[in-house]
Amino acid sequence: MSINSPIESVDTVQLEHVRVFVLEDRPTGTVTVIDAGFPDDGEDLAATLKSEYGGVDRLIVSHGDEGHFGGVPALMEAFDPELLVPGGSRGFYDALDYNADDHFGDGDVLPGGIRVVRIPGHTVANSSFLLEGESTLIACDSLEGSDRRGLPAGHLVPPAAQFNDYSHAAAERNLGKLFEHDIETVLVSHGSHVVEDPLEKLDDWLLNREWDLTYE
Repeated sequence: MSINSPIESVDTVQLEHVRVFVLEDRPTGTVTVIDAGFPDDGEDLAATLKSEYGGVDRLIVSHGDEGHFGGVPALMEAFDPELLVPGGSRGFYDALDYNADDHFGDGDVLPGGIRVVRIPGHTVANSSFLLEGESTLIACDSLEGSDRRGLPAGHLVPPAAQFNDYSHAAAERNLGKLFEHDIETVLVSHGSHVVEDPLEKLDDWLLNREWDLTYE
């Protein structure tokens, strides 16, 4: 488990199979964690967050995949943070007996200037988070680094079809929503982040893929 700072305002905690994201002072004086890894990650993640940040005030779950919410019980037990879950998330409530303190939807702005950008496809309520004023998108599983697929790093692709529970076509098609925003950096849960021209590169990829989409 390692901590990195891909940009000044965001830390990442690298777990065995996935990253979680840590935001300090959004809002001022608080620690926000986005996602919680797999169930087996929970205790070690809680210990790391305690030693490095002193605790967690707010826990945001991006979508209903076990690899992103499985560690929630350990973090809730350790810190009792405010828990935010996307409205309509299926897997979370099927698996965990926790009531969220609040639900968020597309376009909502969470305290600290974190805008929700929902990209249905990977899951029905799959969400990413735009740090307003910084042009940084925490994509979570809306996108992944191309090197996760064995391709050269520095580009972005949606999750592979076998990982998209709701609709692979929608997972690609709904990425068009990102072009409504000023995004200069994309941080991902899997693969390498993209800090140079992410939308231009994504646009090139989508144009090459458009012919292969099956619209629903």
